[in-house]
This record gives sequence, C-alpha cells and structure tokens, in this order.
Amino acid sequence: MMGLVLLLINLLAPLGVLGIVLKFLFSPRRGLLRDLPEELNERLGGLSEQAHAKLTGRPVLWVHAASAGEVAAVSEILRRLRQRSEAPAVLLTTTTRAGRDAAQCLPSVDAAALAPIDCWPAVRRFLRQAKPYALLLVETELWPNMIECSARAGLRIGVVNGRISERSFPRYRFIAPLLRPFIRRIDRLAARTAVDGRRFVALGVVEDRVLVAGNMKYDRLSSRDERGRAELSRLGWQENPVLVAASTHPGEEEILLEAFSGLCRGFPGLKLVLAPRHVERADDAAAALRKMGLSFCRLGAPPPPDACVLLVDAMGWLPSFFACARAAFVGGTLLPVGGHNVLEPAAAGIPVVFGPHVEHTQEAAQALLACGGGFQVEDAASLEEVLGRLFGTTEASASAGRSAQALVHSWQGATQRTLAYLEPVISPPLTTGHAS
Repeated sequence: MMGLVLLLINLLAPLGVLGIVLKFLFSPRRGLLRDLPEELNERLGGLSEQAHAKLTGRPVLWVHAASAGEVAAVSEILRRLRQRSEAPAVLLTTTTRAGRDAAQCLPSVDAAALAPIDCWPAVRRFLRQAKPYALLLVETELWPNMIECSARAGLRIGVVNGRISERSFPRYRFIAPLLRPFIRRIDRLAARTAVDGRRFVALGVVEDRVLVAGNMKYDRLSSRDERGRAELSRLGWQENPVLVAASTHPGEEEILLEAFSGLCRGFPGLKLVLAPRHVERADDAAAALRKMGLSFCRLGAPPPPDACVLLVDAMGWLPSFFACARAAFVGGTLLPVGGHNVLEPAAAGIPVVFGPHVEHTQEAAQALLACGGGFQVEDAASLEEVLGRLFGTTEASASAGRSAQALVHSWQGATQRTLAYLEPVISPPLTTGHAS
C-alpha cells in the first residue's frame, strides 16, 4: 500500500508543480516566478557551495518550515539550541522564498534553503548532500516523501508546534488512510493544543508519542526592536495616536481605509501604519491609499507634509511598531482568509481588533474577547465605531491592552516543554551517521 501511494505521489508531482506555477502566473504575485530558474537547483534537492561549507564536518539538524510565520515560531527553540556546548549545525528549509529570507536572518541558523519538492529523487538528493541526523517539522508540514525518505535514511523525526486547523482537518481525515503509514514514522510530536493532539492521533500519529506542549509563538512575542519607534520619530509622529494595521489582504485594505478616513475626522492627529501581509503587494496598497485620497510615505522615504499613513514595504518591521501604537487591527479576518497572529500586538500591551474570520487563530481570538483585550468587528462601520472608543480615551485602550498582555504572559512556557520532550530527537548522536 505504501509503495503504491508513493508511486502515485511521485508520478503526480510534476503536475502539482505545474499547477502551482500556473496559479502564481495568473495571480497578483506572479512576480515571484522571476527567480524560478535560479531556485531550481534547491527545488530539486541541491545545496549551494556556501551551505556545504557551513555544514561539512558537523552534525546537521534539518528543520523544515512552510514560510516566514513558521520560521518565527521555531526561532526561539533554535536560539536555545545554539547556546548549548554541543550545538548541531541547523539547516532550515522552507517552502517559500519569504521563509528562506527570514531564516537567513536568524543567527541560530547555519544555512537556509528552499525545500526540495516532495518527490523521491529530489528528497534523496537533498539527504545525500545535507547528511542530517534528524528532521524537525514545524506545525503541519506532513510531506510523505520527505518523511519516508528521512525515516529510511535513519533520521529521527519530530514535529514542533503541531497544529491542524478546523478548516483543514476534514481534508486530512479524508486522505488519512493514505497518510497513516508515513505519519506513523513520526517519533515525537509536540502539539499546540489538546484538540490538535487528538487530530494528529486520528490521522495516525502513535498516541503515546504526542505531548500537548502549547504554542511556542507565545514565547517570542516580546520585541525589543526599536526601529519602529525610530521611524515614527523620523516622521515627527512620536506624540501622535497611532493605529497599526497588520497583515492586510486585497479587498480588506479598502474596508480598513474607509474606517480610518472616518476616524480622522474625529481624531485629526491620528496616524496609520499599514503593513500588507505580502510586502510585494505594497504597490497595490499604495494604489488603494491614492484612491482614498490619503497622503502616505514609505519606510525611510521623505514624507509629504500632510502624510497620515506609513506604508511598510519591507519584511521584519511590523512587530517593532506595536509598542508605539494605541491599538492594532489584524488582517486576514474581515475576508475569509482565516486570520493572522492576534497575540503579537497583545504582547506589546495594546488592544487587538479583528474581523469574524479567525479560523487559523480561533483559540487566541476567543481568549482575547473573553478577557477584554480583543474586539471583533464585521465591517467598516463597526471597525470605525470600536476604534473610536479605543482612541476616545487613553484609559480605554490602556486597560484593554493590559488585559491582552496579561493573557499572553499566562500562555508562555511552551518552548521549554517542547525542547525537553523532543530531546531524544534533536540531540546530536555521539557518532553522527550520514543519510545515504
């Protein structure tokens, strides 16, 4: 059965790759395809000479994450690993180029690369070149060839921050009979919640190999990045009330800007920091700002005298603005996207506003609503009304922000639990074997 499934997956892999390329080709993000030729070697399992040089002669821990969000989730555990006297070399692969770029910025990552496509020859080539002793998967990266090839090469396999969303679980359950032989290869899995743990067991993970450890993202939510404060000072906005709109999507920005325009009539000094979910969409967001007649500037650029919006067009800046804001709106929630990280602004001690579509962050959104640190809206009118209350008095936003921050503090500690549980997987062997 396993052999037939692998054969089918590998026969269909070229069609899957073609489908992804066509999807991007006919989407607003088609510009990402321009680097495809130079990425091809990594997609086919190759490593650069620089990566080889950094990994050769050292035990290699292979960590695989989907994109920048998952890289951020695993960053703290990698930082703690790096502090050990017998720290392994960390090779972090990602599905997206944005994830690889984020991984390259982490001091605890020795080499970052795009993950090989999930077909047998590419994964085998990657294993022969990287020679890792273990594979650490982040969240829901359940790739059959990646798991099976690694297991056959003698790698220990662990999962950190394991999660399966309510929306995706029915799809996984439908193909569970095909996935089960591969998923049973997982040696240890640290799940975010009890619900996630039960879902992994239902898909085939051995029950006594699952620990509910909590969400490691909560442990890295305190940011000491002062770039945002410095940028607002450059603009002369350090004394102005600031709203941060985080991880916004097409169609959502228009709703947000309608509400913001209304707020500006009641709060003339109000400023907006607008950070689209994908930085390559900055030009689209700029077009929406022009259409609404809102004066804006970009990071580091000279501002027009009447600028009221700062457009964030570079990765890594967003968290640094939360501590300077009076409130935050988190995107992907007014449209059926599923939502993004609502706890990042909460950790900075500011109230969090979001729409009804929070499937990807349901637990945190509900907890914020319950403690009074979060506010749910439906449209531009309700968004303007809620923000009007928060900006109306300093105490209203400060009180909600304190509640939000207290919730984050109560949820921290997952990294240490995860690290202790996965010790048999991630510790380098006394004699490092090589994948063949």
